Amino acid sequence: MTDAQPKKILFACTMNSIRSPMGAALVRRRFKGEIKADSCGVYDGYLDPFMVQVMEDWGVDLAEHHPKNFDDLDLSEFDLIVVLTIEAQERAGEILGDDGPPVEFWETPNPTDEMFGPRDLRAMAYSECRNFLDKKIADRFT
Repeated sequence: MTDAQPKKILFACTMNSIRSPMGAALVRRRFKGEIKADSCGVYDGYLDPFMVQVMEDWGVDLAEHHPKNFDDLDLSEFDLIVVLTIEAQERAGEILGDDGPPVEFWETPNPTDEMFGPRDLRAMAYSECRNFLDKKIADRFT
């Protein structure tokens, strides 16, 4: 990719429930319209209440997030696709082939690995995922 700052970024993960909506919302929060961002998953996910809560902790309202998948979007509209899971990387490759925007893979922790732990441990895993993505975004785009 060139050094030019992307104007529209797609964040993609497996279910569009946690990591990809967080990534898109964090770009929108940080760049306030200067860079547009959307998200999708390989599969339609669900609205994850822990994701909503940790984003709300930073003043970002995702309570109305509607999960979508790759088929719901025109990938050519984006300047960059950031994939956060191997599944999303594979799906983006299937759709794009050698065409379309560049794809970057950011290996991102899955907060649902703590799905069966105590509530505070689960919330901490989601917060750590949000913080990880925010740092990656800051490092990559500022």
